[in-house]
Amino acid sequence: MAVAVPAVRYRRIAAELRRLRELKNLSAEEVAAQVDGVNLVKLSRYENARVQLKPDVVRSLLDFYQCDDELKEVLVEILRDKRRPGWVAGFEQLNPLYTDLIRLEETAAGIKSYESAYIPGLLQTRNYAHAIISSGVIKKPSVEERVDVRINRQSVLTRADNPLKLWAVIHESALTMGTAQGVMLDQLDKLLHFSRLPNVSIQIMSAMAPPHPGMTGPFSLLEFRQRDLDLVLLSGMFGGNWVEDPDHVDIYRGAFDEIMATALDLDQSLNLITEKRDKLK
Repeated sequence: MAVAVPAVRYRRIAAELRRLRELKNLSAEEVAAQVDGVNLVKLSRYENARVQLKPDVVRSLLDFYQCDDELKEVLVEILRDKRRPGWVAGFEQLNPLYTDLIRLEETAAGIKSYESAYIPGLLQTRNYAHAIISSGVIKKPSVEERVDVRINRQSVLTRADNPLKLWAVIHESALTMGTAQGVMLDQLDKLLHFSRLPNVSIQIMSAMAPPHPGMTGPFSLLEFRQRDLDLVLLSGMFGGNWVEDPDHVDIYRGAFDEIMATALDLDQSLNLITEKRDKLK
């Protein structure tokens, strides 16, 4: 089964096609008349993400608009990704937004994440993930299947080529949770293990920290080779919402910088995790 391009990516490419056309002060009629394989109806559907985007047509439009070469290659490569097999393809019952996240994690250069209540999914143990997932209201796919997906996601952190760079800020309250014996001990051990990876940085937001932007809720900033393609995911019970507008994404980028500055530094954070881990032994 082929991997579908994340819907959020189709919307982003569509918006870019429309932006580039308007930047050139071209009408849709003018473009349709000058670009092979494009008519007025097709162009409208492309600019509104209402049809499958074909790499050759997108490339023709980007060439016509004299798009920056780097951005052009990134956009076309995104469309090629749908032809690559993906382990997530076997989990059809997953929330589409969640499958979008998984596929975007596989192509992102880095993620900056703030979590206020629990350990980020990319850093969870199997038993901790099971405890979190089984407490939810979503019944399909099964808890075990969703746990498998969550653990499989972590391969982006340890892949041989260009492992994902993760910077996670976690509220101190997430380091303490009522679970079966040994679950939190193993989870804190795993946090310490992940922190030793050169591409993973973990900070803890102290329970005594002053007010900071993370108090409005958890979010993840996904960063790509082309900054204009960066996205923010706002978490919720049934998945969440994407923030796609570059100006709004930049607001979250600045917010994360403030969160990092407010949290304990890396060494202090690891010391706190170690201290809490040792108390559970």
